[in-house]
Amino acid sequence: MKKSIILILLTLFVLTLNCPLVAEVENNTYSSIIKQNFSSQSGNQITLEIIFDIPEGYHQTFQEEYFGIEIVDEKETGFFTEGKTFYPEEGELDEFKHLNYRGNITIKKDILISENAKKGDYQLQVIFYYQLCEDDGACLIPEEEYHNITVNVLNDSVAGATTGSNKSDVLKYLILAFVGGVVLNLMPCVLPILSIKAFAIVKQSQDSPRDIFLNGFLYTLGIIFSFIVLATVVTIIKLSGELVGWGFQFQNTGFVVFLLSLMFVFSLSLFDVFVFQAPGISVASQASGKKGYWGSFLTGIFAVLLATPCTAPFLGAALGFAFTQPPVIIYAIFILVGLGLGFPFLIIGVFPKAVKVFPKPGEWMNIFKEILGFLLLAFAVKMVQVILVQMGGAYVINVLLFLLILGLAAWMYGRFVTPMHTKKTQWIITFLAVLIIIFGAMLTLKGQAPANTENSSTYDSFWTKFSEEAIEQGISEGKPVFVDFTAAYCMVCKTNEATVINTSDIKQAFTDKGVLMLKGDYTKKDPLIHKWLQQYNKAGVPLYLLFVPGKTEPIVFPEIITKQMIFNALDEIK
Repeated sequence: MKKSIILILLTLFVLTLNCPLVAEVENNTYSSIIKQNFSSQSGNQITLEIIFDIPEGYHQTFQEEYFGIEIVDEKETGFFTEGKTFYPEEGELDEFKHLNYRGNITIKKDILISENAKKGDYQLQVIFYYQLCEDDGACLIPEEEYHNITVNVLNDSVAGATTGSNKSDVLKYLILAFVGGVVLNLMPCVLPILSIKAFAIVKQSQDSPRDIFLNGFLYTLGIIFSFIVLATVVTIIKLSGELVGWGFQFQNTGFVVFLLSLMFVFSLSLFDVFVFQAPGISVASQASGKKGYWGSFLTGIFAVLLATPCTAPFLGAALGFAFTQPPVIIYAIFILVGLGLGFPFLIIGVFPKAVKVFPKPGEWMNIFKEILGFLLLAFAVKMVQVILVQMGGAYVINVLLFLLILGLAAWMYGRFVTPMHTKKTQWIITFLAVLIIIFGAMLTLKGQAPANTENSSTYDSFWTKFSEEAIEQGISEGKPVFVDFTAAYCMVCKTNEATVINTSDIKQAFTDKGVLMLKGDYTKKDPLIHKWLQQYNKAGVPLYLLFVPGKTEPIVFPEIITKQMIFNALDEIK
């Protein structure tokens, strides 16, 4: 009995001696926060800074799964979103081409405050995680250190917040919005409507300067009106908490079918299958009474419908900024994009003598008009491809059947709603054509679940489907990683792929450098891709990134890329 008591007492004594040592190890922290209290308006972002003091004889390897910052909103208000993490760019490369840090370093983390955040103080928990390794190669178990910060939201109304940036930033992006709108005229998606408008200008060359000005003004007004509507939709969706970006409507199959139908009917009119006019009104009286003003306004609206899947240089940065701002900035930027898109024709309206640079009207106009019809049909085929990716082949057959019905209705209208027929006949045929379209849509375009299959043309032996895990694995293995965020509706994406990315010499260059090729398809709504677009301040696709071993930040390419840009970037891979 005595031996047992003595053994217990000795054990307690040893444990007592070890308690200070254990407590010292558990309480040892290597991180500290530079600032713990923040004040900001809703819709803004704050930047957290953590100093990491790595003890002597140890190092930290840059691998995000073992090293980084997480933010926890314990009350789950939904007002705070994790932004980008910024790691030091300088460090030492080990034999596996991993970046190693030593000594004292600073890590930054952006925290985005929702525009819906209400006024008040909020407590957030900051989790800093790391895994130190001894210089001789042995690594310790992963560690976590916890800190708390307070965020004071100053206002609870998005209308009360002017912007999350200073005035110079706002002015810069407003200028980029206008310039991007002008450049948007050169993008492939705008080419059909731009050609149609140029065609209309040639026809107006014999008109008075006043008529030319009014047509140019109303075309621009139609564009601006459409952008105001688009800005309103974006604002409503943002306030509802949904994901939104440039060209978001093309992820809605209903909108794609509507635009496809519009392009199909427009192409039929260019082939003279029908001429739109109200029943009972002669073509001559209609033309003389309205001078094509209403047509110019509608053409401006159509231009915006075709322009939204394209992201021009300068435009991507401006729109990426807009989608993080309060409504007043969203409206300002969208209006300036519209003004830039209509600016060339507004200039022609102000200086009507510029019309003389266009060739004189003649038979060539009929040939050109029909060529434009085929161009519109080509773009309609692209819309069919989008529907194929979103809904699958069975639904595409239904859509094509609807287009056949739509074509029949257009032919009936064009054949019988003319001055050669009585007003009664014209009204009856118009009514029947509308009924055919409505019942045709009801029969063929019934609700159907989106297709679960991937587009077979998106991924092949050269491409791997994008995922964050694939990027992390590639980086951990010391491989360069190229990421292509694209969509079936993005004409700029398809142009870049055909002329640069998918060419034999560029593919060979990627292969020679051992680059892991990842592709993210944004044809359907994808929160993960949306997050990555936001992270790099992009409003929509395309987005091209090249992760180079040894560098913490990827190379970000512009919307329109060249082969030389790719070659120059690959030269940085050792």
